[in-house]
Amino acid sequence: MFLYKHFVGGKKLSELDDVIRNLGHVLHSKRGTGYFLRNFGLSEVGFRTPEEMVTTLAAELRENIRLYEPRVELLVIDEDYDDEGGRSRLVVGLRLRGAKERLRIVVDLQKNTLDIKPVEEDPAR
Repeated sequence: MFLYKHFVGGKKLSELDDVIRNLGHVLHSKRGTGYFLRNFGLSEVGFRTPEEMVTTLAAELRENIRLYEPRVELLVIDEDYDDEGGRSRLVVGLRLRGAKERLRIVVDLQKNTLDIKPVEEDPAR
């Protein structure tokens, strides 16, 4: 969000922190409410089958990342299934364009949560 970063002021954020803040703002927004952009944010999962939830959210994640956070490159969207708890999660891998810094977004479909964190570098590499 260009306007926030350049006009609101406050403490200076690193590029990575600014990307995380922006992705959080976009992806925590409910699609179709409060914005004049039809495709801004994510839809409520509502009464969908698990397959429909995964398909719809994966498509909306791709679209929102591409449209509203051009500073990152989408690497992968994987479905992670927990056999013990019986729940699905979407795990999104991102990389800052022109940098080695990576991010991971985890969407827990059962708990209806979304978490965005930097991926720590493996010192063994």
